[in-house]
Amino acid sequence: MLSISLPRVKTLFLWFPIANRQLLIANCQSPMLRYITMFLLCSVLGNTALANVANEHYQRGIASYEAGRYQKALTAFEEAVRSRTADSDADWLAEVHYRIASAHHALEAFEKAVSAYKKAIAHNPSSAIIYNALGITYSELKQYEAALRVYRKACQLSDKTAEPHYNIGLVYLKQGMLARAAEAFKHAIAIDAKWTAAYIGLGEVSLKQGQTTQAEQAYRAAVQLTPNGTEAIYGLGRVYAKSGRYDAAMTAFEKVIEIQIDRTAAYYQIAQVHIKRGQKEKAAAAMTFFKILRATDPLLQKAQKWVKMRPDDPKGYNNLGIIYLTRRRYDKAIENYKHAISLAPALASPHYNLGHAYHKQGKIKLAISAYQKAIDADATLAIAHNNIAVCYTELMGHLSKALKHAQTATRLAPAEANYWDTLATIYTHLALNSEAQQARERRDALQKK
Repeated sequence: MLSISLPRVKTLFLWFPIANRQLLIANCQSPMLRYITMFLLCSVLGNTALANVANEHYQRGIASYEAGRYQKALTAFEEAVRSRTADSDADWLAEVHYRIASAHHALEAFEKAVSAYKKAIAHNPSSAIIYNALGITYSELKQYEAALRVYRKACQLSDKTAEPHYNIGLVYLKQGMLARAAEAFKHAIAIDAKWTAAYIGLGEVSLKQGQTTQAEQAYRAAVQLTPNGTEAIYGLGRVYAKSGRYDAAMTAFEKVIEIQIDRTAAYYQIAQVHIKRGQKEKAAAAMTFFKILRATDPLLQKAQKWVKMRPDDPKGYNNLGIIYLTRRRYDKAIENYKHAISLAPALASPHYNLGHAYHKQGKIKLAISAYQKAIDADATLAIAHNNIAVCYTELMGHLSKALKHAQTATRLAPAEANYWDTLATIYTHLALNSEAQQARERRDALQKK
């Protein structure tokens, strides 16, 4: 009897107005029924409270994840799981574990991500999205057979979704199984004719097979769908270069670096085209920057991972900005310096580096402002005094300010030849020839050491 009636009483309480709950209990004539009613009320209220707490943790996790604070997101999602009610909805549990897995994946903790995805699947074994995400994680771990297995499962669960087929193509491409890769990419395109990445994958396969006409068609289709997509434009450049169409190839590679100036491989290809044209100096210049980019590629990855792991560390963003500046990504450098400053306004280094980035862009007034804030944070920062002196000199109407900072720089760091050169230049502009000569002599003496 109780097993039949309890759900009915519980349902009643879920909808019963709070003000009437005591009245309902008081009207129960039987002591046993009153006891059961009290028990169910406490149980329902307790479960409702737990459900609310769990949802609060979940929503906090979503907010943290979207803000790029993956560790905080993990903590919140795990609290949500711990706060769940005994009868929590399986789909909700699957969603939370999926979110946990996604946070682990963002932090590149791929083994933990696999474990969490499997828990999500245990609660919702019919989700193609979860199987596809698990496959991506297996691919990161280079566990390609496992990836293929779960991608195929995703295809079975949702045969009208292009992404798992595309991902199967990527795995086959990595394994060198070109015919199977092409088949998978074509299947993805058949499902979604606007899936740009699948055309790029098909172009890559065709290029590896020496089928330049088919590769060009695929890359052109991708460019038509995504006109500023660097992958497709870069692919077209490679097709043109391989076909001996060097002017078209150069145009394509230059378009790539116009969109993304630090695209490493594009500079290598540009150097090769210059070599084919007999332009040795231009080839050498392209190769020089290519080598800088290749050397900083792993540093960039490490710095990006650092800020993911430590989103409140201003030095991490400052260091990431330095790497972007080296790679001539001034927009990204400035973005990261500003973020570092927002976290630690009193830290001199990001202010100085922000000034340096603005200076390279020719934004002199912005550079002066940033350098001055660096000096406000650390008055002994000689390089900031020197650089602000250079900026004031470039403005020409502020030579007195330039002189003041140049003199301070040489006083703080008397062994720096460049600072004496700056001072000599300013003295020359001010027609203080004797002082300029003395500064140049000091510079020359330091340079000989």
